[in-house]
Amino acid sequence: MKPEFAVFYQVYKNEKATRFVLENFRKHFPYNTVVLISDGGDDFSSLAKEYDCSFHMKENIFGNSENNYNVHCYDSKRTIEWWSRHKLVSEYTSHEVDYVMILEDDVFVQDKFCINPPFALRGTRTGMRLRDKMLEEIKEKAGYDADIYGMCGGAIYNSKILLLIYDDVVKDIEENMDRLIEEDYMQWALTGAVDANMTYHFNKRGYKYDTAPWLGEVREGNFDYPVIHQWKENY
Repeated sequence: MKPEFAVFYQVYKNEKATRFVLENFRKHFPYNTVVLISDGGDDFSSLAKEYDCSFHMKENIFGNSENNYNVHCYDSKRTIEWWSRHKLVSEYTSHEVDYVMILEDDVFVQDKFCINPPFALRGTRTGMRLRDKMLEEIKEKAGYDADIYGMCGGAIYNSKILLLIYDDVVKDIEENMDRLIEEDYMQWALTGAVDANMTYHFNKRGYKYDTAPWLGEVREGNFDYPVIHQWKENY
């Protein structure tokens, strides 16, 4: 069966978690393209070779003991770099698939599943609500009421849409993000959280967020889904 999606997996220094995630993913999806990106952390090239992944080393944007970045709120520069990494994966896999799954160190893929396209974004059903001013802008620009965000590990987005809106999103972030956060931190700091940022910018351009039928979370207490987020035992 032809793969339906590729994978974006940003790693850092936790080899135990990375191996767990890749080993379980490969049990059920042996042929899907996986792109590992080290966020200024360890060189995972040998692990990438073992699990048939592409590997890229990038500068740290999440924050570490040396740069003291705010890990809860990215600025525009780091956010644009995060988008550029998704662009890299989307372009790298564009000849194969139209969708990209986000993997993280706390994701347990325990069964195969089909994504049943088309869609723009699908993530957790128990996501947090976007801030009021973000929702107001989405309503003004796109003409509909948005609600939650949840583009965490296990979520999947349409990579063709990401490439289509990429330049406009980057321009928007450059011109507005830092200013808005400075003007009203409580309402706009959430744009500095990458899962909310993706949901906000897709929705703002008319591409709706929906829930993923394959994805559950530990906090829900139901482990029957093919993919479980918040699987912390390897942290």
